[in-house]
Amino acid sequence: MHPNPSIRFLLVVFTPLILLVGCAPEESRTGWEINELAVQVRQNPEDPELRFRFGLAFVEAEPPDWEQAVIQFGRAAELAPTFTDAHFNHGVCLARIERYSEAEEAFRLTISLDPDFASAWSNLGVIHQLHRRFEEAGDAFQRAAMLDPSSYEAIFNLGCSREGLRDMPGAIDAYEKAIAVRGDLPHAYSNVARLYYLAGRYSDAINRLEIAAELLPDTPAIYYDLYQCHRAQGDIVKSEEYYKTAITIDPRYAEIYGEARDFIPLPQEFLVTDPRPEEDADED
Repeated sequence: MHPNPSIRFLLVVFTPLILLVGCAPEESRTGWEINELAVQVRQNPEDPELRFRFGLAFVEAEPPDWEQAVIQFGRAAELAPTFTDAHFNHGVCLARIERYSEAEEAFRLTISLDPDFASAWSNLGVIHQLHRRFEEAGDAFQRAAMLDPSSYEAIFNLGCSREGLRDMPGAIDAYEKAIAVRGDLPHAYSNVARLYYLAGRYSDAINRLEIAAELLPDTPAIYYDLYQCHRAQGDIVKSEEYYKTAITIDPRYAEIYGEARDFIPLPQEFLVTDPRPEEDADED
């Protein structure tokens, strides 16, 4: 059952990036609307589509009530075991409240009902990534990207899983493909720049960081990393300009890094990769 395909929304799990997709609220629901639906549910408690709509109302509330949404989508799935979108939204909401093992089960149920449900594969990959199962995560993201080549989330997340496997060429390839699909994803530029820097490809890193700076002009870490890249190339004047920009935006950069000024991972609003190991850090 797919009563309303618009329910699939973008759910973001924070840390070094991973994008979880799901049901997207279009407009905020008022308390009055939720109360009206509550009355209908009390009158027809065994109606799965009504339970589904009730779950959406809690997702669309300000702020969303994920706990109640879990209950309603879960009940809809119980009442109609082949209700694919109910299982999917149940998984999304479970992930929102960090009940990951149950979310994984919900996404697997979704896939068993619809093997071509790209977003379910992508979200399953997110759960694998959160549990450091990088090989399985990569397989799920690849499947999602194959089913939906426009899914920059799946392609970007594939780069994250490749980083988890220390497959840096594979990670670079995935991040560049994500950029090709969506040219305004700053974290793809940031992540691939970091890998270029570690590979000694400073010009490539600078190119990607400059675009990241255009997209996120108030992010000091980007200018700090530009400082590092230009310093590695021996352009001290240019590097100092970027360092001054970084500490102007956030003076803590001077306090934290002082004269050491080591290259640091860029802020990654999405992502779920391991921190860069010490042996890969710049020793300058």
